[in-house]
Formats: sequence, structure tokens, C-alpha cells
Amino acid sequence: MPSYLHEGLLDLFRTDALLAPTLLAEEFGIPLPGLSRMRAESCDFTDIGPKEFRGDLALSTHDDRDLPVLGVCVEVQLAADDVRRWKWPVYLTTLRSRLCCPVVLLVVTPNRKVAKWAEQPIELDNVGSVVQPLVLGPDRFPVVTDPDEARRRPERATLSAIAHGAGPHMEEVLAAFLAGLMKTDDEHAKMYLDLVDDALTLAASRRLEELMKNTPEYRGRIATKYVAKGREEGREEGRAEQAARAVATVLTARGLELSAAQRERLAACTDLDQLDAWLAQAVTATSSDEIFG
Repeated sequence: MPSYLHEGLLDLFRTDALLAPTLLAEEFGIPLPGLSRMRAESCDFTDIGPKEFRGDLALSTHDDRDLPVLGVCVEVQLAADDVRRWKWPVYLTTLRSRLCCPVVLLVVTPNRKVAKWAEQPIELDNVGSVVQPLVLGPDRFPVVTDPDEARRRPERATLSAIAHGAGPHMEEVLAAFLAGLMKTDDEHAKMYLDLVDDALTLAASRRLEELMKNTPEYRGRIATKYVAKGREEGREEGRAEQAARAVATVLTARGLELSAAQRERLAACTDLDQLDAWLAQAVTATSSDEIFG
């Protein structure tokens, strides 16, 4: 099943139709003559036969006469997977046949090792025919530090924060990202915030939270995510305390004494699965050492 990160990154390219072509032009020098509109294409690349070939996202750029000028297969890749390299040429040739125009493969990954793997040419035969993926790795993610640009292109600012939110321009990148979030709907704001927060280091994540708390503009719908998160953490902590008390109560009722070190270990545990396992053992154990070692 596709992960939340996989689907979230794809959503950036689905929502902002110009994100893929502008990055192709900026990062890879792909010309887009007469571009006037973008269109989503079918991701089903199975033309005949029972074998299914389904890509992540297919786009087409069109000129002012509505003729396709470039097809783009966007593939989000979070790990190296050689099976995908056998399928990608199928996506390209099928889309090329449909549109009757040039096509490119754009692989998007937030992982540098995966980017290095994906950028290798895909050999099609023994006479030199290859497919060359264009890889948008973290080093090619745009750096957005201008709040006005982020408001115009919040998806672009989100990519920037994922790759550069913990870097040397952390303050400007995160501030721009938050400015862009204010121009998205609630559903996208939460998704983009989660994507960025998961990608940040602990220090950068804390700075993001501080920026939201200290700026009245962000205290509304965006900051509520952290309030909810804190409440959930509080509930988890409360459940752990109850489970730890249950373990101690069962052992005491059975006349089994806990040492000071064991009581400290029990009180410090926040893993509910571990506490449940200890509780089950407490019912039949002949000593506390049998449970805690």
C-alpha cells in the first residue's frame, strides 16, 4: 500500500498543475514552448493483455491550440526498487503513443541514496537505447524563502520545507512555508504540515511549533494540530500510568514484592504493548524477577 508520504508528495503535484513543468524547466532545462495549460492523464498504462501497469501520476502540457507538447510521468520513489525500473519504460512509451509528443520520466524522492539509484539510465536493448530518468532529489527541491512566493505556490513551499526546513535557511524556509499554508484549505494545510513535520529534525520541528505559537496569524486552524497532538500524547501517558498501576496491583495482591529498581522501571515505561505483556505475566509469575529479569 502507498505510504502517507508517497501520497502526500503526489498530492503536491496533483494540486499544483504547474509544479512539475516549472521544475522540469528550472532544474533540467526542459523547454516548454507555447505552454498554455496542463492536463491530468490516465495513470493506467495497460493497453492490452492481463498484466497491469499503473503509474503514480501522468500529466500533459498543451499549447494555445490545445495540442500536447510534452507528457510527464511523475513517479514518487521512497526506496530503491528494481522492479519499478522495468515498468517505467512501459509508462513512457504508452503515454507517448497516446499523446503523440515527447515524454519524460520525473522521479521525485526525498532520499539522496534513492535519488542516486534512480538517476541511472535504464537500458532497453544491447545497441545503446536507454531511458534517462530525470530525478528530483532533495538537492533539487526548490528553496523558497519568500512568503509572497509561498502564498502563490504553497505546494512548492512545502517541497522546500521538506528538503531545506532543517538547513542553513531554516528560519526563512519555515516562515515562508507557514505563509503558504494560510492559502490552502484545511485538509491540505494539515496534510502539508504533517509531511513537513515528519521530515524535519527534532530541533527544526520545535522551531516550527514556536513560529506557529508566537505568530497570531498561525494560531488558528494550523496550530490546532499541535494542540490535538498534545492531547493525544497526554491520553497515551495516562493509559501507560494506569497499565503500570495494574501490573503493580496484581503483583502486590499475589504477595510478590517489587524491588526499587523494578518499580522505577515500571513507572518509567510508556510502551503499552510492553505493559500489557507484563500484566499478563503478573497473573502467573512466581516472582517479580521472572517478569523483569
